[in-house]
Amino acid sequence: MMMADHMKLNGEWPALAWPLALKDALMPQTRESLQKMARLLKLYDWENEKDKDALVGGLLPALADHAAESTRLWDEERWSLIRKLVKNNGLMTEPPESGPVAYYLAERGIAFPGEVKGKKSLVMPTELVERFARLEGLSGTPAQVKRNTEHIKLTQGLLYYYGVLEESELEARLIALTGETPEDGPDLFEVLVDALDFRAMFDFDEDGLYANLDVEEPRELLRIQQARRELPYREFAKAELLKAGEPEYVERTKAHQELAGYLANEYAVDMLEADTIVEICADTFKNGKSMSAAFEILQFEFSIEDGQTVQEVGGLLARLNNGTRQWVLKGHRPDELQMTVGGGVPSNVLAMPQRSHHADVISIQTGRKIGRNDPCPCGSGKKFKKCCGAVGD
Repeated sequence: MMMADHMKLNGEWPALAWPLALKDALMPQTRESLQKMARLLKLYDWENEKDKDALVGGLLPALADHAAESTRLWDEERWSLIRKLVKNNGLMTEPPESGPVAYYLAERGIAFPGEVKGKKSLVMPTELVERFARLEGLSGTPAQVKRNTEHIKLTQGLLYYYGVLEESELEARLIALTGETPEDGPDLFEVLVDALDFRAMFDFDEDGLYANLDVEEPRELLRIQQARRELPYREFAKAELLKAGEPEYVERTKAHQELAGYLANEYAVDMLEADTIVEICADTFKNGKSMSAAFEILQFEFSIEDGQTVQEVGGLLARLNNGTRQWVLKGHRPDELQMTVGGGVPSNVLAMPQRSHHADVISIQTGRKIGRNDPCPCGSGKKFKKCCGAVGD
């Protein structure tokens, strides 16, 4: 899995003054963080400066303008944050505590997390408040910000259904969906790369392969997709992709809801927990794994033992697998491909190319251990070898 490593605001928050002068915000920062700030804002004359005082002195006169320029890459969520901070003269109490929000702004010197009079807050230096207040379109949402938002959501939607896309394929699909050309605004991939530090649900490697964050082995998935030359990508409407590109979106099929309801009723867990467990099972199918891998997850959570329950769960898992749009099948469901075999889609496209896991319509299988690179069945979202599997190392 490729994932941006975000910090979280845990433990004590530093005390901050408000109003906050930019120099007072920069001086407590480490030299390394100031150098990163210079790099992110393209103040390249200062990114290698080793003298901290000189570094702060170099950033002070230019940071506000460069930070304002960086907004050309932003989406509506980041733009909304700036509007709120400017409206409140640089103070936001009870801000989001996760890394992708506060640290995105702090790393760019735009706003800093801390406590103001005992309350957790996000504080924008006065120089930034004054500069951002002069931004064109701040009273509303500029067309470029709306365009960036659409590109980011469409990218997330495409990767939600396909898992991986090479840069050229992604660009071609975005152009087809929006009718825009690369000359219509800032560089598309510059927008996407900048979004990685915020809340993006994708990542990319050095060769330009974009992947959904839940894809375990992006290059292997691409190889499997390319081996299925006879199988075209399943086409999705723009509205479908925008919906799938929303944060926390989950396609809850009828089979998904049936299995979640069964687990909630039989094992006295709340629906939110049951839904999360079913989502993890669906992700194993998206990654092209056999049903026994998903069964292992349920077995870990609920200790399924009697034969009748095994049969019931097996049937529900089979329906979940068959109704899940799978990355190894380029966004198709196994059951819809099964219905079209003989009508344009060769039967061999359902076979997993040179891999033991099955992505076709299957019955329950047993005896397969969770792999080291599989999602940990505890539901942490980490690979097994990085979570519960590390105990035995």
